[in-house]
Amino acid sequence: NFNGCFQDFDVILVSDQAETARGGVVTGYLRDLIADVAERYPQKVIVVDSRARIELFRNVVAKPNQDEAAAASERVFGAVDFQRLRSHIGRHPLVVTQGDRGVLLVGERAEHLVPCERVPHPVDICGAGDSFAAGLALALRVSGDFPSAIRFGNLVSSVTIMKRGTGTAAPDEILAKANAARNCAISNSRPTNVAASGGQPRMRRCRAECASSGAMRAVSRELMPLKKYLKL
Repeated sequence: NFNGCFQDFDVILVSDQAETARGGVVTGYLRDLIADVAERYPQKVIVVDSRARIELFRNVVAKPNQDEAAAASERVFGAVDFQRLRSHIGRHPLVVTQGDRGVLLVGERAEHLVPCERVPHPVDICGAGDSFAAGLALALRVSGDFPSAIRFGNLVSSVTIMKRGTGTAAPDEILAKANAARNCAISNSRPTNVAASGGQPRMRRCRAECASSGAMRAVSRELMPLKKYLKL
């Protein structure tokens, strides 16, 4: 019973993955309840991932992927317009995931792409969206900052996609990945003396294998206030 338990939680994740016209357990009645709670309790973080009907939710943080957001815009407006879709859903920024390109953050006045770490050889991407949403929601509750929360969500999903099946990301795995990213970023920023051809020294940056080190360096900084939650 949603009405009987929502007050016990600071973060609410809604996963509406039914692709039929009727939908699943997330009915119109439940969507109305969620919209009402989101409006009356703005301190709660409510993140929604809906495969076929994101445009029917209100007052929540909507997290569609590129195709889902485009399809929702087409259904409502007859054209792709993420700004209008964001306004249609509510006051929060729209979070549009775009695979290894990053995440498009659509705000009230502007939109920009938040780059994310590229994982060269993922084992299984099943569950990547769910783990991203979980990380996003937790970080939003702690920091309230969308770019930071997006980068943290990506960090979480980068752990799960390296596992077969629907992967999970344990707190110690997330911390280890963040520490590795921090160390890599430090290595990439430290100049190293290397002998050039002809014996003359030159300066070269250490090239560790760390994709998108700028984004991951930011994650390692932003992870600090989250560590106490990850160690629970």
